[in-house]
This record gives sequence, C-alpha cells and structure tokens, in this order.
Amino acid sequence: MPAGQSTADTLPEDALLTHQYALLNPLSVEADAWADLPCEPLLTPNVNARPHLLPQLVRLDEMPKDARLALHERIERYRQRGVAFFCALLGSHAPAERVARHLMHHLEQRRQGDSRYWWLRFYDPYVFRHLCWQLDAEQMDVLLGPVHVWSWPDDDGRWNSQRHQLSEAPKVYHLFLSKEQWQRIDRLALLNSTLEILMLSAPDVEQNAVLWQWIDNLLEQAEQWPLPGDDDCQLYAEQAVRFHSRMHDHPVILSCLKRAREPGMTYTQACADLDDARMMDLAAELDDRDIRKEAP
Repeated sequence: MPAGQSTADTLPEDALLTHQYALLNPLSVEADAWADLPCEPLLTPNVNARPHLLPQLVRLDEMPKDARLALHERIERYRQRGVAFFCALLGSHAPAERVARHLMHHLEQRRQGDSRYWWLRFYDPYVFRHLCWQLDAEQMDVLLGPVHVWSWPDDDGRWNSQRHQLSEAPKVYHLFLSKEQWQRIDRLALLNSTLEILMLSAPDVEQNAVLWQWIDNLLEQAEQWPLPGDDDCQLYAEQAVRFHSRMHDHPVILSCLKRAREPGMTYTQACADLDDARMMDLAAELDDRDIRKEAP
C-alpha cells in the first residue's frame, strides 16, 4: 500500500463528521439528490461548462450533525447502484474558500510545450486511485494542499484514505507533471476499462496498485509495437495477466503480433483461434522452457 494510505472495509460511521467537505460529480448523481446540500461548483477560468455540471464542493461542516449522518443512506443507496454519491470526502480545517480555490487551481493543468489547458479529473475516484501510485510523495502533498486526508470509495464498498506523506510543506504550490506522467494519465481510461475486463475474466486476481502499474506497463508495451486499437492493447495486457507474464515471448504469440502489423489486420483477429485452452498450453510451454534452462 502506498505511503500515507489506509483502507476501511466500509465507510466509518463518523466519517461524515470527521471530514469537513465532500466532492460530488453531478454527471453521476441526479440533481434532486443533492439540491439540498450546501455546495459550490468548482468553476475554473478556462472551462466552458455550466456550473451545475461541474464538480461540486459540498460544505459538510455547515450541516447539522443529524443531517450529515443521514447522508449515509444516500451513499449506500447509490453504492448499491454501482455509483459513488460522493467522489471523495475531504478532511481540512481550512475555510471552504481556500479549499475550493486550491482544487480549482489544480483542475486546469498545462503540459510542457503546450499552451492549452488540460482538465485533470483527480476528483474521480477511478483517477485518484492511480494518482496515488503515479505521483511521488511531494507531488501528492502538493495536490492535497490544505486537505489533510482525502478519502474515496472503490467498487467493493471499501473506503481508502490518503494523507500527507512528508513532514515538511512542499517547496512548490502547483502540481507539475512530467511527460511520462502525462502519458500514463492519457492511458487511464484504457487502464480502467482493462481492469473492468479482468474483474470478469480473472476475478481471482487481486486488484491493487501493483497490478495497476503492471497493466499500465503492458499497455505501454502494446502501444510501442504498435498495436492499432484499444481492443488489441487490452487483449495484450489480459493475456499476460491471465496466462503468463512472458506470454508475448512465445513464438506463436510473437507471430500474432507481427501479423497485426499487416494492412487490414488487428491483433484481436490474429489471436482469434487461440482459445483459453490453447493459451494455457502455450503458457505451459514457456514454463517448460524455463525449467530446461534451470536444469544442470
């Protein structure tokens, strides 16, 4: 588990009292479900969107205790539908204006050599969970800023929390991402869709940061071949996770990869005749080869 992180099996009973703020995505939650909450849109200077469609900072600390605790019911109702009512719960003793200003400041990012602004969806739990292993300790502390604990839900109903990692305040106040980090961020949608596939095809494989980083590396390898489409890249990663970490060293698979470079051919089409039983046989051949290499 990355530094500064902890996990609870369910949302702690007092979490809505110990966190002063929450983040809500109005694109995922119906308007009438949050119309009674004290909130403000995270409206940035260069975004062209209606305020009610932007992420909302909910000021939990302005609500009576009973009203805050009653939000558990909404959170659970949406969880059963597979939707996060709150994207995150934020613990901070800073005033709402400062927290909102910090979040808005980091939603819009610049890339080196690019004059455009890029929207960093760190409020999305499916993005934030990956930033926890993609950012170094100082970068994460910069992103957290006045927030001393950031808690977010996962698909299984667990709540994860990220705290500051360094004892001293960061020397910079804005998040600067390297070219390599932007490349990983650009792959996040593909990474998350690959993880969804693996939840069905390989449910026994534990989903954690180690797996996520490995799959991201596999997707990068697939892009470098290059494989022409997202489906091909996903299949490339799935084969390694399900059957053998060096699956793509096998001559049969290498032949498929080379065929995928032919005009009108995809990697998925090249592998169409390789069912699970055949893939397991190929994986066993790789293991046999390893055993022969180790034999005296």
